[in-house]
Amino acid sequence: MTDKRAGRRLASENYHAVLEMPQGCHYLDITVARDEHGVPREVAFTGRGKIGHGLDQILLDLGIFVSRAIQGRDPNTGEEIL
Repeated sequence: MTDKRAGRRLASENYHAVLEMPQGCHYLDITVARDEHGVPREVAFTGRGKIGHGLDQILLDLGIFVSRAIQGRDPNTGEEIL
């Protein structure tokens, strides 16, 4: 079976980050996906820090929020902004 999305995948690069907090360090990777013109279109946070500190869900939601915003959509609803 052929993945129809394969031809539409965006080029991306990963950045490694260390967030120093009073509870300790959180290590995560940030992926920025760009369109064919090099414009950022999506942001994803992976390897999201320490489990159980609440950071995991916050960064998942933040990645969706930021991706919608840079795509010109309402960050809260995903609806197109006219």
